[in-house]
Amino acid sequence: MFGSVTLVHGSEQLLSERAVAALRKRAMAEEPGLQLVELVGGDMSPADFVEASGGSLFADHSLVIITGAESMVPESVDALVAFAGAPSPEVGVIVVHPGGNKGRGLVDKLRKAKAGVVEVVAPKAWELPKFVQAEARAARVGMESDAAQTLVDAVGNDLRALAGAVSQLASDWAGERLSSEMISRYFQGRAEVTSFAVSDAVLAGQTGQALERLRWALDLGVAPVLVTSALANGLRSLGRYLDVRAERMSDIEMSRIVGVPPWKVKTLARQSRLWSETAVARGLIALSRADAAVKGAATDAGFALEQLILALDHARRDDASGHRRSAGVRRR
Repeated sequence: MFGSVTLVHGSEQLLSERAVAALRKRAMAEEPGLQLVELVGGDMSPADFVEASGGSLFADHSLVIITGAESMVPESVDALVAFAGAPSPEVGVIVVHPGGNKGRGLVDKLRKAKAGVVEVVAPKAWELPKFVQAEARAARVGMESDAAQTLVDAVGNDLRALAGAVSQLASDWAGERLSSEMISRYFQGRAEVTSFAVSDAVLAGQTGQALERLRWALDLGVAPVLVTSALANGLRSLGRYLDVRAERMSDIEMSRIVGVPPWKVKTLARQSRLWSETAVARGLIALSRADAAVKGAATDAGFALEQLILALDHARRDDASGHRRSAGVRRR
């Protein structure tokens, strides 16, 4: 782990996060007293990397994690590649790249420098039940293949939502074996109102409709954690789209970078007219608070979700109002 650079490469965000967490856990097992440094590629200067990778006065070993590597400036790329060619034995570096053409030169250079590579590839549609069963085993609940397929049919193809659904099921039925019938009852009504329908309404600026869909969904038994998961997935996808929308590329190429199906790119383009990067960032902060509330810090998860939808609406509207005021000042 130390004395090396490891590239985590791929657009599936949940699997990428898990790969980084596993590498970090391994490093901490090797050196519990390590210094952890987290850098964002687009904000990182060459000096920042040199300082982070130069070791620490307070710890024998350091672990540097760089996210958003696709946005690194050329000088930072050069510094990282130079380190990969002659790494310090007391320093480990993890580089996270979402795939696609942006920043591809860094990926090629790290491969050439013999950096370790962890490819994160989303499972195909027919592989999703196996993913669900693996999640169930990790959560210590039993689930046959037909039950896993029922869950996929109810929740959809998003890995984060599927993982959240398994977590909720495991919480409610710890140690039990889940049947297709149990899962069908648990997610009754999701064909009519899904957590993604709530998320779509929020991102489309239809707050009243989002609240109505939320109340209906909760009445039908949709787990609150699935709503926060869907909103997180939607906001993160929109944020990634906003970051790269100025690039000239096809919908298929854009979908690989953003980590969504090709048909979703047009939906993100419509949503991007209502949201700025600042509004998305504020929304994610509000979402993290609501997620904690839904998972136990609040007594009324439904109320916490309603407050979250209103907070997201305020984040979107306040930023849009600020832009209009600024535009008015510039015209004068």
